[in-house]
Amino acid sequence: MQINNPLQMNDWEINNFLKVILTVQLILLGVIGLYTIDIQIPIIRQLISFIYLIFIPGIIILRILKLHKLGNIETLLYAVGLSITTLMFTGLFMNIIYPFFSISKPISITPLMITISMLILILCILSYVRDKDFSDPSFIDVGDMLSPPILFLCLIPFLSIFGTYLVNFHQNNIILMILIVIIALMVILVAFDMFIPKNLYPLVVFIIAISLLYHHSLISIYLTGSDIHTEYYFANLVRIVGRWNPMIYSNVNAMLSIVMLAPIFSNMCNMNLTWVFKIIYPLLFSLVPLGLYQVFRKQTDDKIAFLSCFFFMSVFTFYTEMLQLARQEIAELFLVLIILLLIDKDMNQMKRRVLSIIFAFSLAVSHYGLSYIFMLLLIVTWNLFFLNTWRKNQNNEIKIITYTFILLYITFATAWYVYVSSSSAFDSIVHIGVHITDSIFTQFMDPVAAQGMATIMMGTASPLHDITKYLHLLTQFFIAVGILTLMLKHNKMKFEKEYAVFSYVNFGICLVGIAIPFFANALNTTRLYQITLIFLAPFCAIGAVTVFSVMSSILKISSVGRYTNSSLKALSLFLMIFFLFNTGFVYEVAKDYPGSISISQNWIKNCKYEGMITAFYADCFQEQDIFGVKWISKNRDDELRVYADITHYKKPFVSYGMMLDDRYILTNVTEVREGSYIYLGYSNVRHGLMCGSNPLLTGVCWWNATDILPLLNETSLIYSNGGAQVYYQ
Repeated sequence: MQINNPLQMNDWEINNFLKVILTVQLILLGVIGLYTIDIQIPIIRQLISFIYLIFIPGIIILRILKLHKLGNIETLLYAVGLSITTLMFTGLFMNIIYPFFSISKPISITPLMITISMLILILCILSYVRDKDFSDPSFIDVGDMLSPPILFLCLIPFLSIFGTYLVNFHQNNIILMILIVIIALMVILVAFDMFIPKNLYPLVVFIIAISLLYHHSLISIYLTGSDIHTEYYFANLVRIVGRWNPMIYSNVNAMLSIVMLAPIFSNMCNMNLTWVFKIIYPLLFSLVPLGLYQVFRKQTDDKIAFLSCFFFMSVFTFYTEMLQLARQEIAELFLVLIILLLIDKDMNQMKRRVLSIIFAFSLAVSHYGLSYIFMLLLIVTWNLFFLNTWRKNQNNEIKIITYTFILLYITFATAWYVYVSSSSAFDSIVHIGVHITDSIFTQFMDPVAAQGMATIMMGTASPLHDITKYLHLLTQFFIAVGILTLMLKHNKMKFEKEYAVFSYVNFGICLVGIAIPFFANALNTTRLYQITLIFLAPFCAIGAVTVFSVMSSILKISSVGRYTNSSLKALSLFLMIFFLFNTGFVYEVAKDYPGSISISQNWIKNCKYEGMITAFYADCFQEQDIFGVKWISKNRDDELRVYADITHYKKPFVSYGMMLDDRYILTNVTEVREGSYIYLGYSNVRHGLMCGSNPLLTGVCWWNATDILPLLNETSLIYSNGGAQVYYQ
């Protein structure tokens, strides 16, 4: 039996299209109405609201733009991107305009529901007027959807969800260990043409992405990581107050991807912000590898594209650190959409430019760091085109990166960062620029300071960790070989000129990160490397295949579409090993300093290494910590200081305590002001370990909680829950 393809609704007959849109809207209104009279149907509101918010606005806009026959992947990606843009800027419009009509809480459920519903109705009318004559639906076979490969693939994310449940509540990692093995085997199945047909490669990429992200994000029922706590603070501030204050001085407060998108999802889906960040944002971020697969496939072939995406997802930053940076997750999605437009040869050029401007503006209000990097890429790429014969002789090939596009983007981004959040984001780039300039003269190629990209390697606590370091170095060598191959054989490859130049610039950024450490450290080395991999990942695969081909002395690379099977199989085996080391699977099996909070919690909690224990509790806060922070936030005197060690003083106090200021680091040499609170968290109370920057030592140190006993003897214990304590002096 065949049914209309739901991912390509923009190709349906207009009446059927509008019927589905309006039906979804009526169902959502009905479900929310039931909530108002205390009739709650579990999961239904969350599911319907999410689909409505993340797909419906975008698919209607595609219809208004008369964009048809895009294919499943492009339709999904563009619809989601346009929907996110619509939500962010609609929220911004409401925040600015509604207070003039005495609506003091514009970012609350009633104004949001009415405004978004009216917006959808207006878009529906425009789509009917603009595109009522088009009808060329595509169909999918229900039988194909129930094929064994698809059913098997769809079960994998549930292993991730169930596995994290077992870890959280039963301290059992067996399901997550099985999950990692299954994901590792997927790359072998693809490379060896076993079980998984070529048409399912995009689904495999998406399944691996969401499974990896959830296997980490769903660990703990509270936020894990660092920056995510500040993002939670500003999103929650908007949710509580019902309005965004653009004058608060903070880089994060300037990002609509946090202060608009998260509160809108929370209100409309009736979800706690913690779960918005742990479920919805990773789901959106999982579209990044899917988009990259399409970008790589159009310029190489299916297997190289898949292996490139697998490498991109295997680097631990993708499923660990990126989950702490919700704003960068959204920004990277917009960057991938711009790249997809960059290489699209079929879409009307004017429509490509319109979409690229929309996504570029959305990128600017999503993450200042990635926005500045993109700005740098645009300027350098334009100048390279201007100086190179590509620019002089093949001007018709420059379809996106035009002078007008660059000028519009820089003007909008600069204006936004100057006038929002009291110029916080603009001040940051000025500060970074000054430091980079100084570093060129003080740290250039300094053998001590030039850690650069090498710092993405894990520690070398054992021979197994040494192997991981060399595997990373090998992948970087493959990237260099791939870039060299592109330079020598660019006429024989299918890479678009603009994409090729972007890749050269990104490779240069990696080299600069090695030569000038502050350049990499300004954003964070691992994050910078992860961003460059958006462009450089396929060159790792190309370089590896080239090296394996030369080593085998069987065939040499002649064109991107003719890779030897033996080289691809060798690359898949290498990537499987690389993946197993990066996820910490090998360390967990060998019990060799495993550090994954997903699969190695039991070992970490019971080990004798203070650094690993404190690092774990600095990322993965216990229930006692959260309750203790909420208690002191609610009951403290706002005029008094709160002291805590570096593990606790910043993260949970900012998010769950909603205390952005008035916190001070507690060390074993701190002189605590009389009339202050002292907070001890789970690692302090249960493990007797404290962490902080000691002015008498260098950097971060760990010390025994007994060192502050003389201080505690002069205080009164006013709160304890068995894992967290609050003292008053």
